[in-house]
Amino acid sequence: MKEMLVKLVKEVNEMPTVIRDIMAARTDLEKKLSQGGDEEALRAVRDNLAHTDRELEWLRSRQTAAVATINLLSALIGAGRADDAQAMLAALGENKQERAQKSESKPEKENKEKTKDQEELKIGTFTIKEAKPGKNESTIWAIAVTADNAEYKICAKNGTGKALMEAAGKQAKVKYRPLSGDRLFAVSVEIVG
Repeated sequence: MKEMLVKLVKEVNEMPTVIRDIMAARTDLEKKLSQGGDEEALRAVRDNLAHTDRELEWLRSRQTAAVATINLLSALIGAGRADDAQAMLAALGENKQERAQKSESKPEKENKEKTKDQEELKIGTFTIKEAKPGKNESTIWAIAVTADNAEYKICAKNGTGKALMEAAGKQAKVKYRPLSGDRLFAVSVEIVG
């Protein structure tokens, strides 16, 4: 019990330093993004920035959970319920072992899923006839035509949606994932003419 509690307290004490280091790395990424560059490099920086944000979110929630756990254990011990605190620590130890076992087999499954997602991505050049906001303000819908006059409805969100809106009346190279029917979901939009 004592060993598990010591690990938990150590984790809570080290977490702010880790978060601060990642925040510094995130600031560096934002600087690189603001400096501009070729689209490939900027895309890599954006992907790295998104990954960093997910990692920060996970660390902060982990920190919050660890602090709450320590507070609960302290309250149980203070109330004379050390047996309950010990049972809780034992359950936490078992839960960590189960997660470790699951994570050993998980990467293969994740790699297969990522490969499937990457295979679904396609690139095409479209003339964007019109673009307008969807029901959600961060969503943009555009009507696009290919060189062989096939018409598609393209959906994009956030920064990609903004790029799609700017491409109205122009030709754009779009990396997309097919949806149902004649609808596509844009992952990236680059104006080419």
